[in-house]
Amino acid sequence: MAAFKILSIDGGGLRGVVPVTILKRIEELTGKPIWQSFNLIAGTSTGGLIASALTIPRDPSNKANGAKLSLDDILNIYLTKGEIIFPPRHDILGKLISKIDAAIEPKYGTEGIAKVFKEVLDDAHLNDCLTDVMICCYDLANNFPLLFKSSSSKTNPGQNIRLYDICRATSAAPTYLPAYELTYPIEGQKPHRLCIDGGVYINNPSMGALAEFSRNHFYYGFGKEGEDINYDEVFVLSIGSGTYSGPITPEQAKDEGELFWATRISDIMMRGANKVTDYEMNEMMIPGNYLRLTINIHDEEFAPMDRADSACSDYLVRLTKQQVLDDAPTMQQLNEFLAKSGIVVDEV
Repeated sequence: MAAFKILSIDGGGLRGVVPVTILKRIEELTGKPIWQSFNLIAGTSTGGLIASALTIPRDPSNKANGAKLSLDDILNIYLTKGEIIFPPRHDILGKLISKIDAAIEPKYGTEGIAKVFKEVLDDAHLNDCLTDVMICCYDLANNFPLLFKSSSSKTNPGQNIRLYDICRATSAAPTYLPAYELTYPIEGQKPHRLCIDGGVYINNPSMGALAEFSRNHFYYGFGKEGEDINYDEVFVLSIGSGTYSGPITPEQAKDEGELFWATRISDIMMRGANKVTDYEMNEMMIPGNYLRLTINIHDEEFAPMDRADSACSDYLVRLTKQQVLDDAPTMQQLNEFLAKSGIVVDEV
């Protein structure tokens, strides 16, 4: 039986340059587009945008023509469009006003993200994707996790919604952007949705993607319905967007109030969720069938998910090269994973 391969991409705002840079190296190693190497691509927040952008066809009526966007195109979106989504305020007064505004309303409006996402995603729908995808958000209207999945939309036409709406939903990070409303029917739930960033509970969607495959393996053509799954042939590559490694001091944890925590709690929650998911995946998966690639961000100055200048993106790309792409033990693990999963086949 052929192996089943899952790619999982974390959330992290403009730190999406990290997984895109790693994916570029993987394409170099495999010699084929990412969407051809994986059976299921899962993403949360910026990971959901990357999953969508990787799988949008050039021509939905003829998917043999391949993807609309290359990884270079996707990286360029992060490098050139970030300031449209998260417009910075450089002057001291502007920064002060921004902090005051952020205390009572989302830090950014929707004009920028709407413009960029429309340019990138156009009118593509979930069923147009070149491979199966799963994109995560949280629905406040039903108080329920909401997973946009190809496995559901292909049997329920009402769930075949625009990738634009899906990506707006998964990217609606509390404190940064307003919640996003859409219609998405599921039996037993209200179809009207009020969505926020899936990073509040599943920033690293590896375990969610594994559960999706395990529950619906027959849909994915893996084994027979009702049979146990041979997890020896299941592989998961999980790619993070970086984690700030600096601690919160005892004084800050004890004495700081709402404004301090409002600007940090999202990253702290994602950091904890990512580590727990990584632990669970290592416990669940066959040794060698799961690989986690991410970076440690040492400098708090470059940790914000909404920092859009070139100094920050250059720093993140440089760290990605130092800690992943130019790190011999890590690259050995990656090459072994690609070979064991069959993504790269040794020539005889």
